[in-house]
Amino acid sequence: MSRPLLHWTSFLLSMAAVLAVAVAVQSFSEVGRHQYDLTLRGRLSLSEYSTSVLGQLKGPLQVDFYYRRGERMRARDLLDLLATKSSHVHYELIDIDRNPLRAKQNGVRRFDRAVLLYDGRELVAPAATEEALVGGIAQILEQRRPVLYFMNDHGERTTRVGHDDQLGRAAQFLRGEGYDLLPLSLLQNPSVPVDAAAVVIAGPETDYAEREIASLESYLRGGGSVLVLADPTELPHLESWIASHGLELADDVVVDQSNRVYGSDGTNVLVPIFRERHPVSAALNAPAILGRARSVRTVSGGRGAAGAPVQIVARTSPESFVALGAGRTKRGPVERDPDTDRPGPVGVIGVSSPDAGGRLVVIGDADFASDNYVTLLGNKDLLVNVLGWLTEREAVGARVRSESAGLGPLSPVFVSQRLSQMIFWLAVVVQPAVILFLGIGVVLRRRRRR
Repeated sequence: MSRPLLHWTSFLLSMAAVLAVAVAVQSFSEVGRHQYDLTLRGRLSLSEYSTSVLGQLKGPLQVDFYYRRGERMRARDLLDLLATKSSHVHYELIDIDRNPLRAKQNGVRRFDRAVLLYDGRELVAPAATEEALVGGIAQILEQRRPVLYFMNDHGERTTRVGHDDQLGRAAQFLRGEGYDLLPLSLLQNPSVPVDAAAVVIAGPETDYAEREIASLESYLRGGGSVLVLADPTELPHLESWIASHGLELADDVVVDQSNRVYGSDGTNVLVPIFRERHPVSAALNAPAILGRARSVRTVSGGRGAAGAPVQIVARTSPESFVALGAGRTKRGPVERDPDTDRPGPVGVIGVSSPDAGGRLVVIGDADFASDNYVTLLGNKDLLVNVLGWLTEREAVGARVRSESAGLGPLSPVFVSQRLSQMIFWLAVVVQPAVILFLGIGVVLRRRRRR
């Protein structure tokens, strides 16, 4: 056999081997149907929460997706993920420019909207992102939208947009989850409305009146749910009512110099320890960040329901401590006083279930839900998981990680005190010194050659 013919034969056999391997790999992939998402934010896979919502489908869900021309592939990729995760999901892609009459009949006025049909119910929902579309699916699974009432008589945080210390972004997230948000005044209304899924007390600045406490107690005893976000402010009546349900808010501030927001004074603390078996915190896959937080702990005499005891579900790191006297932290950095300050881990989130079936969650900080903080790490997931447990929603889990997770005045980079010192010495001292000595060495070597 001539050499050219031998080379061609070897080349063809190599090509046949490569083709056979490719066919085998493709065949095995079709049989196994395994997917591995290596993207930074998991863009090619569904979030835990989306998977949990789809798991609640008991019958066929039809999704008619109206897309903008040129974005069919993006819409199809998202719907393929849903259909792969649940056999109940069926979809149709519709070009809104080519089907304006059908869109008008379905109540669709713009692109990136989906008409959802499930169990005889119909809903037009935003569908530009996984979060928006899955939020619509969560809504249609329910017979009616749950209503959250936000107290507003005592300087509480509001749902106004455009104020960094308010709950504007959190309100947008919650509406996307299918909640309706309404204000509530128990000074003007004798009781909590009957359609309330939960009452939110977000960072009150003044104390509650006795009749307001009585209304909250009656609502909680009747099976209602209350979320209290309490900053380090003295609120004797509200704190006494919370203590009657087994949870104590003390006059203190949590400080953690070792696990803190880089560049802060230690009062912006990281919360890495969650109770794995409680629904409020079980599915969280990132730590939360609190602003200027106070401690929450259990007390004797609290009225927890049998089988659902009062408990602390989130704590700070062992290196943290409680600075007794909230006013101390306003005068600058605080060092631990071994005689008065309690060492960590420090409880910051407590839950209680009164005998009648109501639910109470107390968090020692309202800043974490504000516009400044809610997009950082696990804060958004913590907020929606807490309200999901209070309103007895089944779907839990981490939500889609937002592209804007780094927005706000705080950096989402957290380092220990030792590591921050190491970074300082390497970046400010060692690296410039190495460059300086190398430069001196080069100059001296050139002079010797002359």
